[in-house]
Amino acid sequence: MDLFLQLVVSGVMTGAVYALMSLGIVIIYKASSVFNFSHGSIVAFTSYLVWSLLVQLQFSPMLVLGLSLGVIFVMAFCIQRFILQPLTGQPILAAIVATLALAEVINGLITLIWPGPARVYPKVIPSGVVQMGTVVFTWEASLNFAICAVAFAGFMFFFQKTKIGLTMRGTAEDHQLARSEGVPVKRIFVLAWFIAILMAAIGGVLMAKMHGVNQEPLIALGMKSLSVVILGGMESILGAVIGGLAIGVLEALGAGYLDPLVGGGIEEVFPFVILLLTLLVKPHGLFGYERIERV
Repeated sequence: MDLFLQLVVSGVMTGAVYALMSLGIVIIYKASSVFNFSHGSIVAFTSYLVWSLLVQLQFSPMLVLGLSLGVIFVMAFCIQRFILQPLTGQPILAAIVATLALAEVINGLITLIWPGPARVYPKVIPSGVVQMGTVVFTWEASLNFAICAVAFAGFMFFFQKTKIGLTMRGTAEDHQLARSEGVPVKRIFVLAWFIAILMAAIGGVLMAKMHGVNQEPLIALGMKSLSVVILGGMESILGAVIGGLAIGVLEALGAGYLDPLVGGGIEEVFPFVILLLTLLVKPHGLFGYERIERV
């Protein structure tokens, strides 16, 4: 029982980061019905970007924050204005393929700008552990969980309490009606991409801080968010949170109970086996809607 509780707590802390990153995919899908396959590459790119500003150029944390937000806005504007907006009126498959092409471009930029071995963020958090009863976790993991909780709270406050957040929700429900009411839909789409990239960046940096800045693992981590939203439901914010936590816990349980039996690696497979079984019963995800289009 002690091992089970330890694994569940560890899985929840990791799953919180998955959930946070997955919010970016959900908001893009809700806003434009586009399934963003460049998400993993964006996670990796922003992690490298923050590392360069903070470690390589040794800028102050506040300057790094400001510059990172600026770059994220430029990315959001360019993606919407020059990649997706010209595809308005085209089959949704065209936009999805465009995100795949965008992923390859971003991957190429990462290889060009940051070649060589993995980078490491400096340690700023005490390396000790926190013990609560029989459960033990690191200070860094607990801080990551707290950051995810604050980011999620801010995300929900923005969409439920602010005027622009409510406008975004209305735009996602009916683009044509929003246009007829004078809502600047194009700007709303840019804002949706900004928030999505910001969520990806926060999650990517939190993971890179613990495991290093390495292109392939970070891309794989970001792409894992796709499985999270499929499990939770493509349009469901609650589904992204539940799905992220579930994937994290399933990974931890697989590593703790099944890895010793099969020799390792099962934690990467076990959650997807559960995902496939879940989709057999709930094809649209745990909290998805039947009107979701399939490609």
